[in-house]
Amino acid sequence: MKDSYLRAAFKLFDQDNSGKIDRDEICKLLSGEEFQGVYTKEQLDKAIGEVDENGDGEIDFNEFMIMMKSILWAAKFKS
Repeated sequence: MKDSYLRAAFKLFDQDNSGKIDRDEICKLLSGEEFQGVYTKEQLDKAIGEVDENGDGEIDFNEFMIMMKSILWAAKFKS
């Protein structure tokens, strides 16, 4: 996947243009009816922690790229 596509996807999450995605930004995107009851805040914190390599509680672009590429790699071999 091209880095430009990943950058565009990252910008959708990074609503305050801080260069990082925090839990509040993810919650805003996942606040629609289709996501109600799908995850808990604890599950979301755990998911962020698994991606957050530097431990600052947020996901920067490099961490986002690593996460997305690993998801795509796993999906490629699953099918």
